[in-house]
Amino acid sequence: MKMKTNFQPMAGSAFLDGKTALVIVDMVNGFLTEGVLSSPRSASVLPECEKLLQFFAEHHLPCVAFADCHEPECLEFQQFPPHCLKNTSESQLAPSLQKIGGYVLIEKNSTNGFFAPEFQEFFRKHDELENFLVCGVCTDICVMQFCLTLKTFCNQQNKPVQIIVPVNAVETYDAPNHSAEKMQNAAFDFLMQSGVNLVCEVNIHESF
Repeated sequence: MKMKTNFQPMAGSAFLDGKTALVIVDMVNGFLTEGVLSSPRSASVLPECEKLLQFFAEHHLPCVAFADCHEPECLEFQQFPPHCLKNTSESQLAPSLQKIGGYVLIEKNSTNGFFAPEFQEFFRKHDELENFLVCGVCTDICVMQFCLTLKTFCNQQNKPVQIIVPVNAVETYDAPNHSAEKMQNAAFDFLMQSGVNLVCEVNIHESF
């Protein structure tokens, strides 16, 4: 079970100053509804991601959406089975998110979206950003790698940033030798120890 009760909620009004970007990680069909790595657990956080994207889009706040997208010869397939091949439906963002819009789509060829050239460009162009609200999948892989790399990069630059992860908006999958609950909670521990701020949820209609 997620450790939701250990964390406090955060008000969506905290993001209205324009200094926060929403980062949606890999909410693609290949992890939600089809393909070898799809999972009902991952799909379960789609409504929360939709809610956050709708809020950011309505207020014209910056948002990026990473989409896992690989060529057939991708080196990542040495660690994971082939998934989210380029120009297939698996690599497409969930239709409900596409319908909302309001994001910069960034295709990524590795588990760590921080290194995608388009994200590097986005990061350079938005020097005003002080906060990154991160949601999506998988908590212990792509979400955690992005958060830790962003945090340590900014530490190296002495650039203060707050990275916020609502635990009700991230998930991972169950598989042999990959217990979802165990890996989810381990990831939460690593994120907290690294200075990432975990909240139980973002209340978009409240201010605290």
